[in-house]
Amino acid sequence: MRHYPLVLHVTNGDSARFGIEAAEIGGHVLAWRDTLHEGPVPDGFDAAGLRAVRARFLAGCGWGEVETLESELAERDAALDAALAEDDIALWFEHDLYDQLQLVQVLERTGDRDGVLLIQADEFLGPLVPAELARWWPARSQVTAEQAAHARRAWAAFRSPDPAAIPGLLDEGDLHALPYVAPALRRLLEERPDGNCLARSERAALQVLAERPARARELFHATQAAEEAAFFGDTWFYRRLAELGMGDRPLLAGTGGGALPPPPPMPGSDGFAERLLRITPNGRAVLEGQASRIALLGIDRWTGGVHVRRPPTAA
Repeated sequence: MRHYPLVLHVTNGDSARFGIEAAEIGGHVLAWRDTLHEGPVPDGFDAAGLRAVRARFLAGCGWGEVETLESELAERDAALDAALAEDDIALWFEHDLYDQLQLVQVLERTGDRDGVLLIQADEFLGPLVPAELARWWPARSQVTAEQAAHARRAWAAFRSPDPAAIPGLLDEGDLHALPYVAPALRRLLEERPDGNCLARSERAALQVLAERPARARELFHATQAAEEAAFFGDTWFYRRLAELGMGDRPLLAGTGGGALPPPPPMPGSDGFAERLLRITPNGRAVLEGQASRIALLGIDRWTGGVHVRRPPTAA
């Protein structure tokens, strides 16, 4: 087996980054920080333009100042580009939606370059201790031209404004070289509004609340336990809950009455996770197919390059 003295390890976030560093495999570790399943990832932008789009969205969600976020994304991209010029690169990604979108983005950037390695894990890397992460290192393999091509097709379909692009790609059934991409894209499609205009995550939360009031934190854990491959972070899930509690016809509400606070990490979000929530009559009506989430609340949501934006209808 070839020795890799110069290697940039690219992984999904800081938990896995710290573990890979502690595993003493060698090289440097880059956390590919971006939650691509949330917010706009439209086509028609080069790398700099896309960074600007993502920074504006993330800043609007409370994650920092636009300029700082854009600078951090630029530093991330520059680190990968520098490694592409002279080093080997090892990609450590899990099987869930969060990671698979990052994987196809990175593979689209690396193209057909030699010396790109892939560790494709079917377990979550962040909780693993360094010795467990080190055991994944021998499982690395060279990224093939077929895998790179499949990643380019998946990334293009994800960014397309055409709602039929991802279903069309999945119908072709030709993503076998990256076996976790297709399940991830299917899960992404479930976050698009369904016939009753609910994302899967929203429906799951309302189904729990239809049985009993629950704290936001409890809803997060209950819904993630039902996922085939958990991908939501708690703050992004709380954003979904906050959307369901907005306006004068909310689908859920706090048990104590009054409007819900903004979700983390927005200012004023303290205590959101412990807020006890209940389903409203409107929420039950939507859950039972008797009313429309979009008619009651409106919607403004991106999934990749597809933007669904409609105002609520008049009461």
